[in-house]
Amino acid sequence: MNRITNVKSAVRRKRDYASPLRDGRAEDTRRRILEGLVRIMGRGVAGLSVPAVAKEAGVSVPTVYRHFATKAELVAALGPYLGARTRLMEVPGSAESLSAIVHELFRRNQGLDAEVRAAMASELGNQVRREAMPRRLALIRKTLERYAHGLSATDLDRFTRVALILMSSPAVRAFKDYLGLEGTKAADDVAWALETIAAQRKRK
Repeated sequence: MNRITNVKSAVRRKRDYASPLRDGRAEDTRRRILEGLVRIMGRGVAGLSVPAVAKEAGVSVPTVYRHFATKAELVAALGPYLGARTRLMEVPGSAESLSAIVHELFRRNQGLDAEVRAAMASELGNQVRREAMPRRLALIRKTLERYAHGLSATDLDRFTRVALILMSSPAVRAFKDYLGLEGTKAADDVAWALETIAAQRKRK
């Protein structure tokens, strides 16, 4: 009886043991799966196939399901993954002005590789973007509150929507494609527009 109890205790200790190496490998595999999904999205493949993702990531189908129990869970993980990879959902913490924030976000946007751009422009990318939009709007609104004092709630909402569009990936591309402006020059125009709106409202 004691032997059985000891065996059960040993098994329990083994299961409870946290291995940094094992955790690191699991995180690496999870990242490979998500990167495989991004590559498939970038090729414009219609529909999401777990076997296709597994093949692209170089893992087995059971491995995908070990990390993501369902296809929906895999898709749900895509938004946070792209957010962390692109950092477009993060407001620069060290930025001390609205202009500095705009310039940093433009720099990050222009630093995106073609693979991620294509994935974000896909149907699934648009779905992920729509799902993340409330959080993104809330983040921008909270940031703008620091620079646009005295706005009514309605005006702050309008300001937030305008800022979102002007700092979006399509806007960055439009500055380049339509006007031949990119980088600092495009960011200068957007920063000027947002700071002008904030200043005008303050004087009213």
